[in-house]
Amino acid sequence: MVTGPLVQMLARNSKFSETYTAPPPLMEMRKGMIATGAGVVVLSCSDPRLNPYQILGIDGKTAKATMVRNAGGRVFDAIRTLAVLQTIGQPGTIVVMHHTDCGMTHFHDDAIKETLLQIAPGEKVSIEASKFGEIKGSIEESIREDLALIRASPLIKKTTQVVGLKYDIHTGVLSQVEETKSEL
Repeated sequence: MVTGPLVQMLARNSKFSETYTAPPPLMEMRKGMIATGAGVVVLSCSDPRLNPYQILGIDGKTAKATMVRNAGGRVFDAIRTLAVLQTIGQPGTIVVMHHTDCGMTHFHDDAIKETLLQIAPGEKVSIEASKFGEIKGSIEESIREDLALIRASPLIKKTTQVVGLKYDIHTGVLSQVEETKSEL
């Protein structure tokens, strides 16, 4: 039996579905995105204080954008998904958006590994070998690191515009850190 906050979420979904209008079929949308190259993929942190749709003013009707979210908004975790999305919609732009006061600036790999070893001591070799996306320097530095990973990936088309954005969680201000023009 489902308990806790999920009960309320499911109840809200029940009301939502009463007036729901389905989006166009994926393959129909794909044709439009490929024809225009206007699709955007935004990679951001999974922090619940961060709502990329709201921050970027995206309502689903006015922009062709999709979100990929993970702890810290880190590229090394998302490269497979970005590659798949290039196959599906061929977006012209990939945005990497990191934010101030991110959990990955407070919880570094060593602390995460220590906790995971308590949960799964039998996985010590795998846990010790893993990277979890810590951000030890500035947010701008982490954005530049992730942009470099995208640019170096053979799975990401060189014609893709790659943009880095920093979101200040305290002010709501979004600022551009770096951009790479596509090689068209």
